[in-house]
Amino acid sequence: MSSPFSTTAPAALAQNVAGAFYARMIYAVDFETYYDKKCSIRTLGPMGYFTHPDFDAYLVSVVGADGYEFVGNPRDFDWSMLEDQVVLSHNASFDETLYLFGAEQGWWPTVSTKEWHCTADMSVYCGHPRSLKKASEEVLGVDLSKATRDNMKGKKWDNMDPDFQKEVLAYATSDSVYCLKLWDALHDKWPEFERRVSRINRVCSQRGLPIDTELLQKQKESIALELFDVENSIPWIDHAPPLSRKAFNNECRKLGLEPPESLALSDKTANDWIRVNGKKYMWIEGVRKFRRVNALKRKLESFDYATMPNGRFYGNLMYFGASMTGRFSGAGGSLNLQNLPRGEMFGCNLRHLISTPPDKRLVVADLSQIEVRTLCWLAGAKEILDDIRKSDDIYEAFANFFGMYDGDKPLKEVDPALRHRVKTMVLGCGYGVGPKKFATISGMSEDEAADAVKLYRDKMFKVVGYWNRLSRALGKSNLIDKKYITKLPSGRNLNYGVIQSHPREGNPERPARDYFAHIVKNSARRPVKVYGGLLAENASQALARDVFADALVRMHDRGLDIICHVHDEVVIETDKDKADEVLAEIIEIFKTPPEWIPDIPLDAEGKVLNRYEK
Repeated sequence: MSSPFSTTAPAALAQNVAGAFYARMIYAVDFETYYDKKCSIRTLGPMGYFTHPDFDAYLVSVVGADGYEFVGNPRDFDWSMLEDQVVLSHNASFDETLYLFGAEQGWWPTVSTKEWHCTADMSVYCGHPRSLKKASEEVLGVDLSKATRDNMKGKKWDNMDPDFQKEVLAYATSDSVYCLKLWDALHDKWPEFERRVSRINRVCSQRGLPIDTELLQKQKESIALELFDVENSIPWIDHAPPLSRKAFNNECRKLGLEPPESLALSDKTANDWIRVNGKKYMWIEGVRKFRRVNALKRKLESFDYATMPNGRFYGNLMYFGASMTGRFSGAGGSLNLQNLPRGEMFGCNLRHLISTPPDKRLVVADLSQIEVRTLCWLAGAKEILDDIRKSDDIYEAFANFFGMYDGDKPLKEVDPALRHRVKTMVLGCGYGVGPKKFATISGMSEDEAADAVKLYRDKMFKVVGYWNRLSRALGKSNLIDKKYITKLPSGRNLNYGVIQSHPREGNPERPARDYFAHIVKNSARRPVKVYGGLLAENASQALARDVFADALVRMHDRGLDIICHVHDEVVIETDKDKADEVLAEIIEIFKTPPEWIPDIPLDAEGKVLNRYEK
């Protein structure tokens, strides 16, 4: 399958010489586009935004490392200057994709850049904020104002007064200048391998996902009827919106009920309250159902907005979406490709919308139990790693290791309940969880959970020792407003941001060596307790990400068309008659460890599908 864009393969970046001259010129490119509440990339996704009738790319700023500057209508820029040059953007998933789309539409000429890099990806990899404003503040000590950008909302170039146009021109140029400055400050800390991962991730998003447009329309019609029915169960529907908080509270108080503080779908307290009271008052259950159905409706709308006439959906996958571990995440609009609901809800199956034409197939494969393997490797648990290498079933290997099974037949056939119990122990106890919490997550009684936790810690003493080593290293670091950094086997640093020590709860006079508050920048800045188990979880997830990224690059190098990836799973589109061969190739790549961790036992599984499922 070919990309709808004219993309180029990544190559080695020319080295900076004496901080001022480059073997190839480097240019920073930044588009300014019209946006409002309805016409925005957040609402529509990239391609839905670019094809919206109100969309207008009215300005581009191009700044070269040699001092060259252009700011004006992108149709007036000499794009041939970028031929075979290195290009930067601080959000290349937007600027590069817009350039490629515009070239395809004939808005400006097609040129082949040598490389197009994302300084936002570079910044977050290096442990700094993703946004240009915050990254510039932290790295360069510069306070960039975004007030101009905020004031550009709902304004096209011809509708701006001359003074504001000058302000916009200066703002656009400033963004490109500081994009270059960030590159100069950080590019030597961003390895070539990670630049390639960033690039491959964008190419993946630019390929798009094949969508069953007929099924999409049927599901939209089905959910519209569902929404109509549930709306009629809400008492105030004739005079207030279905989710009007004021109307909801008034109705509750008529019945002598104290309403919950939140109606958010993610609020457990609210959901529990509605679940209990909805048994007595059907309209309360109706509100709960409306919230769920309406959320599904918005996801279907996101699919619809971003599905182009060619039948493909274009969304974004975010490189280093989890700033701590570096794991990829979904981005763009209300639809997170990495968190699509499983199975059928109200007659809709969102995953089944991703479907190939008759002559194509999806090849879906994932790394099996990758975090269990990375944790054992990091802990130096050689004995269980050896058992895993010898076994076709990792949880049977653990059952043998724990002394819970020594039969000749596969455990999954002999005692599937025991296998499930072992699986729960392995997945639930690896990061320092205590008996009480494990009882909650496992469904065991507290006595059963206590026995399970003790057995795991007794047998997996190397993992327990790993928690303790990480905790002691943190405690000895004497961190006061400094960044805590852990180095991974891949060579990547795990950046924790600022960590401050805090006194033990209930005894402010006595400092606690095992209690630290982890303050993550760009979050709500609520203190989070850092302990050995959490550090181990972060490290194993980060290492799993790096193992997966290595496989992703090798798949790309073999010419496989990656169209999506979800955590430790990859989705590839291929010809129907090549699908089985491609599946075997992906499994082989996944099972082959990276050169920098050759002794980790890896496994993978996959299947050939017409419709995506998990």
